[in-house]
Amino acid sequence: MRSSLWAGLRRRGLAAVAAAGLAAATLPAATSASAAPTEPAEPGTGVTAPAEPVTPPDTTDFEDGRFVVLMRDEPVAGYDGGVKGFAATKPAEGEKFDPETARSRNYRAHLEQRQDQALRAAGARATHRYTETVSGFAADLTAAQAAELARDPKVLSITPDEILQMDTYVSPDVLGLTGRGGVWAQLGGVSRVRNGPGAGVVVGVIDSGIRPESASFADRGLRAPTDWSGECVPGAPGYEDDFGPEDCSNKLVGGRYFVEGFGTARLAEYESISALDVDGHGTHTASTAAGNHDVPASVDGRYYGDISGMAPSAHVAAYKVCWDASDGDGGCATSDSVAAIDQAVADGVDVINYSISGTSQDYLNPVELAFMYAADAGVFVATSSGNSGPAESTTNHPSPWLTTVAASTHHIQENTLVTGDGARYIGSSVTAGIGDTPLVLADAIAAPGADPAQAALCKPGTLDPAGAAGKMVVCDRGDNPRVEKGQVVKAAGGVAMVLVNTAESSLDLDAHVLPAVHLPHTDRPALRAYAAQPGATGRIEETNEGSTTQVPEVAGFSSRGPSLGAGGDILKPDISAPGVGVLAAYSPRAMGRDFDFSSGTSMSSPHMAGLGALMKDAHPDWSPMAIKSAFMTTANDHASAASSHPFATGAGFVDPREALNPGLVYDADQDDWWDFLAGQGVTYTDGTPVSDNPIDASDLNQASIAIGSLVGTQTVTRTVTNVATGGGRGIYDVRVDGLEGIDVTVSPQQLRLGAGESAEVKITFTRTTAELGSYATGHLTWTGRNGTSARSPIVVKPVALSAPAAVSVPVDADTVEIPVTPGYTGQLTAAVDGLAAGDVRQGTAPNTNGADYQTVIGTDRVYMQDLTVTGSPLLRVELQSANPDADDLDLFLTRKGSTQVVAAASTSAADEVLTIDNVPAGEYTLHVQAWAVANAAPETTFGIRVFQVPDADAGNLVFDPATVPVQTGVPVTLTGTLATDGTTPYFGRVRFSDGTSEVGSTLVSVG
Repeated sequence: MRSSLWAGLRRRGLAAVAAAGLAAATLPAATSASAAPTEPAEPGTGVTAPAEPVTPPDTTDFEDGRFVVLMRDEPVAGYDGGVKGFAATKPAEGEKFDPETARSRNYRAHLEQRQDQALRAAGARATHRYTETVSGFAADLTAAQAAELARDPKVLSITPDEILQMDTYVSPDVLGLTGRGGVWAQLGGVSRVRNGPGAGVVVGVIDSGIRPESASFADRGLRAPTDWSGECVPGAPGYEDDFGPEDCSNKLVGGRYFVEGFGTARLAEYESISALDVDGHGTHTASTAAGNHDVPASVDGRYYGDISGMAPSAHVAAYKVCWDASDGDGGCATSDSVAAIDQAVADGVDVINYSISGTSQDYLNPVELAFMYAADAGVFVATSSGNSGPAESTTNHPSPWLTTVAASTHHIQENTLVTGDGARYIGSSVTAGIGDTPLVLADAIAAPGADPAQAALCKPGTLDPAGAAGKMVVCDRGDNPRVEKGQVVKAAGGVAMVLVNTAESSLDLDAHVLPAVHLPHTDRPALRAYAAQPGATGRIEETNEGSTTQVPEVAGFSSRGPSLGAGGDILKPDISAPGVGVLAAYSPRAMGRDFDFSSGTSMSSPHMAGLGALMKDAHPDWSPMAIKSAFMTTANDHASAASSHPFATGAGFVDPREALNPGLVYDADQDDWWDFLAGQGVTYTDGTPVSDNPIDASDLNQASIAIGSLVGTQTVTRTVTNVATGGGRGIYDVRVDGLEGIDVTVSPQQLRLGAGESAEVKITFTRTTAELGSYATGHLTWTGRNGTSARSPIVVKPVALSAPAAVSVPVDADTVEIPVTPGYTGQLTAAVDGLAAGDVRQGTAPNTNGADYQTVIGTDRVYMQDLTVTGSPLLRVELQSANPDADDLDLFLTRKGSTQVVAAASTSAADEVLTIDNVPAGEYTLHVQAWAVANAAPETTFGIRVFQVPDADAGNLVFDPATVPVQTGVPVTLTGTLATDGTTPYFGRVRFSDGTSEVGSTLVSVG
């Protein structure tokens, strides 16, 4: 949507990105108003569409709503001088940011004055102010006001606000924190509370709040942290008793809440407009990161042992930005999150945990940018990778200044289901067992009138008490929460539950309300076949004899790379930590539990945040990137090869003992990040680069190496710094493992570095026999004579041709330019499929208010359009909402007269695109569902464009010459002449071949 893209920053050559689904994109559209939406380059292509003229924004580029507006000015934490009359406020290297100096106060007032000027010019009022990590504000704006601000030269970016979702009793042992020689012992020991692990370090948790009464946050005699200016803010009027200064101590040193972006009108009745946590998520993450040592933890009366946070002597500050909603659709507003980051840095936090979802590819998202300045101010930031695995390219938080964390198993807790036929099924369980019990399938005991398919999922109200009473019920995973399924079984009279996956997924440790075991999908057919028999029985034994489970393994739900950002030249996630079955403090509002088990990258991220606090304690002068590097280069492989793939776990499973002394680190700061952004084509509106030293993303100095598109040969550069303890000169030798079919040379191959000295290293990758189009993986390791070892993960994808996935030009354009880089020497031929003229229509669909698509397809609750397909090699359908900021539309294709979906585009976005190859000839129907409509309106309108692209050249896009000589690694631009009518949109595909086989293709949109 263009209203999220107009701003002061833009990317040269990213015409294709304008409507391509960048999450909360802050980039301005580099297309004219008539340009069609296109896809971004796929990971690894490394090339984007050519730049097009920028059209000044007007009111049609925006919808009324709330926006986050960022100014061009450097924030207080990052200002290094240059404005007349204002001294630099950025902390010196190794120092902590101080927001209370006269310099900081004066410059902050200057920023606020600049913001006031922009607000007055637009006639708007701010709901949030940001000065510390970004300069800007949030405001409710009309379309006209948004356009006015977008034209203001003082404005850096303008982004619609959005609501995002929140994505350990043995983990200290697993991670080597405990025992003699453990990390805790090296940092003072847990018996010395005041000088123990993490003492003096403040961990800020941006989440759903905190439960101050939890034993995990009791003050056991800590000293107040120095350089701390945070507060425990009382709740809003009527909620003062829920949370206030009296709830804080030298352990829980801060508590604030931010609700303006989310809105109080949407809050659930039981919510507290204060820092008090009613959801439990924030309390769980905070206690995982920095909860007290040896806190007894019981769930539903069952004692599970003593738990501890990673940094038990660290202090905690809670920033509540996530809220439960009355309609059940809660979450965390971007504007509130940016405000919390800004305040946390001003308060003086040393570490931030952010277990909230985010963008998958937009480095200029307001949250990502705020974290960039936080990291530059010395704050270590851990973020969750996301829970959308095992699908590829689902990892969130792509920014290199963040530590993006995957989730892994870390301990084995299993029980065994033994059925009456003697079969044994081992699965995850933390509940008690049960003796021989009648066993039934949930769908076989559906309540009268209930859909058996819904009953199989054990949804509320679907089970017949007469059939469930006294039984062990087999429930399928899916749709409703896992714990709720056990509650449904118990409410119906059942006494035990078997939860079974229906597809490959994780096995989770949940504290169910009755005996339960969670089984993999591979057990489902045999189990269901037996349970369907009369007289079937089962018992749950508290044993896992015969188990072959190993740990650590990456969780099935953990989001994977390759990252969608930077053309695959940045590896994400960065590292993995425990995230399955983590026991930590919770909110009694949730099921009356003070402690509970949770799984997710929301749980792995606070492990890294807490470990980051320990590193801050051990090495107070290290930068956040040095700490991140130390963790990554000392990480371990997982138990299996699949779990050890860099796209699953980054560098591997964290090993904090080794991280204390990594030998070498790869460091970076804000100057490097601006160089990186400039290399991505980021400029100000006037075309000025954000840095005079743009670099390729593969050259950014970090502990991983990624080349998303290797065309022949590429050399990357790294700088390593000797931080080995003990001082003195260190000698390091290099070794490269893996990367079959890729020749790797490193220069120099040996380093001799004194304490604190750095050296530049060049690593050259040349494809020999590696398969084109597939990633090769490996490691580069520096082994020190001092016993240290620093290992970097590497991913390299050799390609025959680097070309944009798609390009777009205005409807009246005369030519199309496609820049390509070959990975071979020879001939390159361009052949055109189409271009095909579009069938353009307008449609209206009623608001279905979140209805399941299966219940509305084929009814008058969706827009329907019949479509005769003549046997097209490429079918393209584009759905363009009239309310792109707020609608959620979904697009489905079925055979005519059928509700069986052939293809679907059903993201959370308003605009959807279907691009399908080789569609068989026949009669079809397009269905458009308005899953949600802006302002809960009864209906919405949209445009729908259909293109049927033939496998023949229509003669309206001509490349002359069509065949050109090419050399490995030498870019060439192919220019085609258009002969379209100047008013109708066209679509097609250009195929590239080397004379014998196809080596790539680019989709072309005209209009």
